[in-house]
Amino acid sequence: MDDESQKMSSAYDMPTSSSEDENPNNKYSIHFSERSIRQAFIRKVFTLVTIMLLVVTAFCIIPMVSQSFREWVQGAIWLYIVSIIVFLSFSIALTCFPALRRSFPTNIILLSIFTLSAAAMTMFITAYYNVQSVLICLCITSVCSGGIIVFSINTKHDLTSKIGIIFILSLIVISFGLFTLIFTLFVQWYWLNSVYAGLAAFLMMIYLALDIQMLMGGRKLELSPEEHVFAAMQIFLDILNIFLLLLQIFGKR
Repeated sequence: MDDESQKMSSAYDMPTSSSEDENPNNKYSIHFSERSIRQAFIRKVFTLVTIMLLVVTAFCIIPMVSQSFREWVQGAIWLYIVSIIVFLSFSIALTCFPALRRSFPTNIILLSIFTLSAAAMTMFITAYYNVQSVLICLCITSVCSGGIIVFSINTKHDLTSKIGIIFILSLIVISFGLFTLIFTLFVQWYWLNSVYAGLAAFLMMIYLALDIQMLMGGRKLELSPEEHVFAAMQIFLDILNIFLLLLQIFGKR
């Protein structure tokens, strides 16, 4: 009787196998779930960026095909100023207030207004350049952006770990921009504008590579899957700034 009770107690004392032991592939399913979330996040961001760029392109095409509309745009400076104010206001709102860019449908509404204001602002700028130079800068921007995206995805170099160096480069470019403004106003060294635009365009390409790596994940710094609106806005601004800076270098009025 004692032997039988000891056997029963020992049977109850034996540790039960955990769910991970029963399913050794459970950890792989967790990794697969995280990867699926990240992939869905990436698809959503690139979809938003594509739509935003198409809207800007559509706005810029209108002055190219209609001379009368181009002349009206060149005279409506007040509307250009309004578009800049709206663009800056919604940029600050989406950047500084995470609750706004994470709550649906508020984030989509704000992003839509931001995109329309950016498209209007870009339309007013491109209306002062001839069609050939705009198309050339558009092609250069497309090739450069595509190459940077492919490089950022496939390279083993982690640009997010060098955020301090990128910040120092940003300060240098900003300082050079201030000196360029001063020398342009008082000494008429207009060639400095092209130099500054080239440096700023190169810096924007670095930021584009940085933002792509933060989007893809697996680096020192990465974006949360909840930040699809913020990620789309940053990548969109990188590409738009590259285009506008290249237009300042190669564009003909």
